[in-house]
Amino acid sequence: MKKLIFSVLALLFFCTAGCGAKTGNLERGKTPPKETVLAGGQLVGAYGSLGNDLVNALNQDGRQPLLKLQDGAGSLANIELLRQQKADLALVQSDVAWYAYTGTGPYEDRPLKDLEQVGTLQGETVQIITYDLTGIRKLQDLKGKTVSLGAAGSGSSLNARQVLEAAGLAEDDVRVQYLSVDDTVRALKEGTVDAAILTSALPHPALRDLARQRRLVLVPIEGQDLEDLVAAYSLYQPVVIPVGTYPNQTRPCASVALQCLLVTRKTVHKDTVKNFLDRLWPHWKELQTKQPALYRDVEKRFFLDPLLPLAPGAEQFIKEQKIGS
Repeated sequence: MKKLIFSVLALLFFCTAGCGAKTGNLERGKTPPKETVLAGGQLVGAYGSLGNDLVNALNQDGRQPLLKLQDGAGSLANIELLRQQKADLALVQSDVAWYAYTGTGPYEDRPLKDLEQVGTLQGETVQIITYDLTGIRKLQDLKGKTVSLGAAGSGSSLNARQVLEAAGLAEDDVRVQYLSVDDTVRALKEGTVDAAILTSALPHPALRDLARQRRLVLVPIEGQDLEDLVAAYSLYQPVVIPVGTYPNQTRPCASVALQCLLVTRKTVHKDTVKNFLDRLWPHWKELQTKQPALYRDVEKRFFLDPLLPLAPGAEQFIKEQKIGS
């Protein structure tokens, strides 16, 4: 499994190294750039949608610096964009951010020690989706099945491999496909995959639409599988996907959740982060109408218990806004 993770990261490095210009990352104290680049995700995916809504909200007043969205495969790819200074801010799953900062997991011997946290946006839940005719009702039923683990370079693909491991399944035990969200939904609709594992805020819009067209089944992470997963990867938090999260879902489903972090690097000017937060705050309620998973009690949750060192621009914003005082 390590070989596969490293090969995916190597592919990401060469792909991101060959495209896009570097951002205006500067030493602190110098003039910030006129454009701020946010690394998001696949256009039809959760991070692509969230990133696009952030860009539209913050750019509507025409103030500088304009926010530009850099699409990509997901959390792992976004870390590489930050590493290569092709993004100033990035949407990243909490586990991926921690692995990168500490040089563990897929970032063993490749830490990004100057990674900093700007805030926490929302919770994200691991979802194992199949449809009623497959007969898949528990994780071990995935053996011998065709399963989409998400796009290569996404946090979903990393989580999917960890879930399979906790269930006692090697990647050779399933027919693995690394598909984008769009391709995953299409494959589930057409029946060319038996199941998919993805991590996103609830509900995922594309899955919700699909559930209106065919009867989907959520496969739980429970019992010994849950205990083993949380014991091996402590950032997972046990959660329950409520009844009615998706059309025709009549039972709650046990799973695990992470968080979506907004992160940056020490090389990014602190005024870039401060300016972003100054412009984000007035639009938070507006963003919630399009992204209902965003934390509602933003002043309590956004800066609460940061997993990584807090960016100085965020600290300055907290002080000026008297948040938590």
